[in-house]
Amino acid sequence: MGNSTPKRRKSFLLLIPGKAKFVNFLRIAATSVVLTLLWVQQAHTQMVSRQAPANGPKTLLEAVNGTDDAQANKSRSDDERLDPDRPHFPEATTTVGQDRVVLESGYTFAKKDSSFLSHSYPETLLRFGMFADWFEFRIGQNFLHEEEKIGGMTNVRSGAQDLYLCMKLALTQQRDLLPAIALIPQMMVPTGGSDFSANRVQPGLNVDISWEIVKNFFSVEVLIANNEVAGKYAPEIHTSHFETATGITAAFQVTKRLEAFGEWDAIYQIDGSERGPRHYAVGGLVYFISPDLAVDARAGVGLNDRSNSLIAGVGFAVRY
Repeated sequence: MGNSTPKRRKSFLLLIPGKAKFVNFLRIAATSVVLTLLWVQQAHTQMVSRQAPANGPKTLLEAVNGTDDAQANKSRSDDERLDPDRPHFPEATTTVGQDRVVLESGYTFAKKDSSFLSHSYPETLLRFGMFADWFEFRIGQNFLHEEEKIGGMTNVRSGAQDLYLCMKLALTQQRDLLPAIALIPQMMVPTGGSDFSANRVQPGLNVDISWEIVKNFFSVEVLIANNEVAGKYAPEIHTSHFETATGITAAFQVTKRLEAFGEWDAIYQIDGSERGPRHYAVGGLVYFISPDLAVDARAGVGLNDRSNSLIAGVGFAVRY
């Protein structure tokens, strides 16, 4: 029994015509399979490396001077939490990242005693990361409904505001005392309704600055802005004027997902018929449901007689 198996194998091979050719065929086939597997593995490795996110500079200054900061060399992670512009008056000093999109939207109610009230919605802002991590294109649209009592009569205005177009440039990341800085050149394009459009392009420039004072707990944000805005009291003749706005926000990371903030905002009209600045104290909460989704709520009061007596709003931001 023990010698029968080799004999059967030998007799089987003898039955195959061209035994030497068949053996060579098996060797060639096996070699081809191995080489094919090695080629597939190499191709897969190259494909994955091409799909991996580029570890490029996150700010314009790093792109110009070269990325040599260890912190800047960290690649953008998919689970890194989004940094929405809303609901703070100062915008975020970060951009959304190359090939990423963020949608922000919300609603704001404002009133001044019994003489004025307004509803602002949907406050839509689309942020597109383009070309590099430090560049962002932005487009926004909003609608307003206002009721104002003058001389015993109530004037009602409703309609779309002008289209908002701009870009954001992340200039620097924070390094020691040097803050993170973002520059936002922007404009309003005359596409709105007759009640709110200035019927002309309105340019502007925002500078946003932030410091993280205590890591993962306390930060400060500052806004300095100068923008042309549509006139409020005579829209039928398409008036406009320049306003300078400032805002200082203190943000506290209460938990990993919950942020609380308080801020002081001021708006100064440079020209036009309105006199005196408008000051507000605002506080609110931002809750991060996931790294790509946040909801917010805020409320504030006017600090002088030129300001609305009450403002309140809610909103959300989602990243794709």
